[in-house]
Amino acid sequence: MTECSQEDSGTWCPCVHPEGALYFHDTDRGIYTDSDMRVEERRSSMTWCIKELLAQLTCQCGLQLGSGDIELVVELTRKRNNDKVYRYYLVDHPNRLLFWLDEISTGRIFDGVLGVEKWSHIKYAIQHQYWQVCHCVQHCELYPSDKLPGAQLLKELKEVVVHASAEIITTDLSLSPFDGDELSKILDLIDRFEGKRNIIFQPFFPSGDDCFSARFMRYFTRAQFFNFCGLREARLDADQSLFVKEKKSKFMVALSWAINVALFDAPRSRMEELRRVWVDRCINSPRWKNFNTKLSSEWSGITMYSTVMVAVDVSFLAVPSVNSQDTSSVTVIALYISLFCIVGSLVVSLFLTRQNQLHGQEFADTAVIFLTRVTGSVFGTKSLAMVHGLPYAMLLWG
Repeated sequence: MTECSQEDSGTWCPCVHPEGALYFHDTDRGIYTDSDMRVEERRSSMTWCIKELLAQLTCQCGLQLGSGDIELVVELTRKRNNDKVYRYYLVDHPNRLLFWLDEISTGRIFDGVLGVEKWSHIKYAIQHQYWQVCHCVQHCELYPSDKLPGAQLLKELKEVVVHASAEIITTDLSLSPFDGDELSKILDLIDRFEGKRNIIFQPFFPSGDDCFSARFMRYFTRAQFFNFCGLREARLDADQSLFVKEKKSKFMVALSWAINVALFDAPRSRMEELRRVWVDRCINSPRWKNFNTKLSSEWSGITMYSTVMVAVDVSFLAVPSVNSQDTSSVTVIALYISLFCIVGSLVVSLFLTRQNQLHGQEFADTAVIFLTRVTGSVFGTKSLAMVHGLPYAMLLWG
């Protein structure tokens, strides 16, 4: 660490993130970069790029760096054909937003959420980007800055966490991105950081409480954006849908009804549970975890029942009076069909339990990708509900 800090990097001060990553900070102008500024050629290229960006910033916005309110993050990368690419964004700390001097697509900013039209709603999307940029890496977490009011930010985070904890206790439809146990742990961490605010951190090692606050603030800000916070049509319950459902064709309705009857109403009940978790293509993380825990418990129970039923069917087949009958008799055929269904229920239960153990407890972001792909299929999420209901239905058929 010390040797790294003593290497020539010009006016750039090397800093080490609490997690161990090295980045460089121009303290006079408030510029951050992940590029290795100890390489003279790269430092010269970055100097030219920054000069152009600052000139454009002054010309378009009449702003200058160094005032303390505006910061710049820039990075030198290369395309596959080895061409240089400069990536950047500007940070406005007082308003908690990121902005660019060039037009960018809003697709990634809005994260696929439909109906984003009002500025009061867009504000949360921009603030979410303030806490989170570049593939789930937070600006304030990645580059801890003395411009952040650490004590005020901890107080604000504590108020949000306390309110979420109260909501978790009083209702099972909470919109909190964390469950009760997680919120209690966050409160404990906040208390610990508040007790250490008087510790002076060396400039080379930034304070970790800003990283901590930023990491959790992005989750709560993201929840506010997804739930249309502050709007008349805001989502107030975790299972509340804000959009009008599309009408299905009569053929699909009839086919779904027939499959539902054949599977003893299992797909419908699974669909109702799934709709409480997958709302407007959004997932509430605590409800997703509870949903998968409940599925695993149910499939484990079905596995036990199936094992017992397999033993019963095999014992019936071993009875001399049954074993001596013709293989085409109704009794033998019924036993073989029963055995086939029960073994199928057992195999499907084991397979789904294994898949749930491997992927069911993944983060909500990963689950959204999977469920979005399923929603785009022919049967949509009903196909997933049918698969989830197969073990129960096959056990009943057996």
